[in-house]
Amino acid sequence: MRDLSPQEDAELRLDAIPALPQSQTIREMATRLWQDERIRAIWLGGSFAAGTADQYSDIDLRVAVLPADLSSWERPDLDALVGGPPLARQFLRFGDDSFLHHLILPNGDILDLLVQSAAVAPDAEPTLTLGCRDEAFARLIAASNHAAPATPAPVAGDDVRELVISFWVNSHKHRKVLYRHLDLMFPAATYYNWRLLMRLWYIAATGNDVSPQHFTGIHGLTELTQAVERVYGSEALALCGAPTRTRDEICAVIERYQDTIAQLGRSLAARYGFEYPTQLEAVARRDWRAFRAAAESAAPRA
Repeated sequence: MRDLSPQEDAELRLDAIPALPQSQTIREMATRLWQDERIRAIWLGGSFAAGTADQYSDIDLRVAVLPADLSSWERPDLDALVGGPPLARQFLRFGDDSFLHHLILPNGDILDLLVQSAAVAPDAEPTLTLGCRDEAFARLIAASNHAAPATPAPVAGDDVRELVISFWVNSHKHRKVLYRHLDLMFPAATYYNWRLLMRLWYIAATGNDVSPQHFTGIHGLTELTQAVERVYGSEALALCGAPTRTRDEICAVIERYQDTIAQLGRSLAARYGFEYPTQLEAVARRDWRAFRAAAESAAPRA
């Protein structure tokens, strides 16, 4: 997206906003905000600036104010700014120089209004400047107008081995949960297995490890999910989305996870040069089979 020159920025420019349902909210919000002379700049970030927004995208609206005015924006009159009381509001602080008002508006739009000091540079991301009263800050916006470079996380064989060991340790505990008839606890185990398996699949698919951002919010999860789907396709969803509504379905999912990890873990062990925990798997599978056999023999016959 093109950033405006400082001369063009002196007036609010709304003509470059993508034609999507949220555009009306952006125009109304930007117009109200721009009437406040304390605002030195207003711009869009996120998908609207990058040109990837769709009808369900959040609105990432950014404003910069002088440092002396920053604290007054911690509790602004949001009802007046958004044209009515938000349905939900959350406040998130990012250090001393910026904070975020995360809002759901009465029309259903999701608005992230980030307020920052004009004395610091914006974070690197695609930007679409709507207006700027400060030539120096206009240059800072222009300099930040690029996606933050992705830094691949290297894979450590010891870390991968610990993931595989963690799976088999956790799998060995399923007997305890089921024996105590705590079947409703199993969705928590399913989520644990999903996170672990998605990380292993991502490593196998990309040759990189995940970052903390991969499991925080839709954007990180999108990259994680797409990388796994490109290699494993419907196989991944068939396993991760398998139902666990009954004892039989829970047992079937446990065994499908065991088979998947056994194959994937050995493949990664060969690639990254670590010793696969063969004996741990053997004991976990042996005791699981014994548990299932005992449960089936104790079940009342029809």
